[in-house]
Amino acid sequence: MRKSLTKKMVMYGIILCLVVGSCYQMISMLSSHKEDHDATHLLFQVSLFQMELLNSYLEEARKMKDTAELNAIKQALYSAAYTHERLVLAVGGNEHLNSMSSLTQLMQYIQRLQIGGERQLKPDEIQTLQETANQYKDMYQLYEKIMASSGGVISSQNVKLTELNDALTIKIHKKMLQ
Repeated sequence: MRKSLTKKMVMYGIILCLVVGSCYQMISMLSSHKEDHDATHLLFQVSLFQMELLNSYLEEARKMKDTAELNAIKQALYSAAYTHERLVLAVGGNEHLNSMSSLTQLMQYIQRLQIGGERQLKPDEIQTLQETANQYKDMYQLYEKIMASSGGVISSQNVKLTELNDALTIKIHKKMLQ
């Protein structure tokens, strides 16, 4: 009799565990916890990654010897400019985050260097790329701090970034006019 009672208790215990486990799985499935991510902040992370990539390519510009080697920089410039412009749109336009005209200006400068075909870079062109890399490094360091964790743009950082961007844009524009 004890054997029969123990057997029944074990069976009921197994059935109870199966029912409770199934209920738990159903409740978990129905109330799936979706992590809350701010799309603007995620876009900022993508843009920051592109800016970091551009920064590393510009650092490599110091070692470049001919115009064909500038293709990687040109692609990184295009990607960085594209994602930054999307970020500008996502945060509400130029009233909140300014565009970075220096990126398109630098892209035009590199295209101008490459128009004549593959050739050796001149010393003044290498120096311009080095100076640009130094200025861009400062811009990148500000760019890292431009957005708060809440997804809003930090206006003081935006002002500083705009000043550096404008200075670099003017410098590259002057080089292109020479």
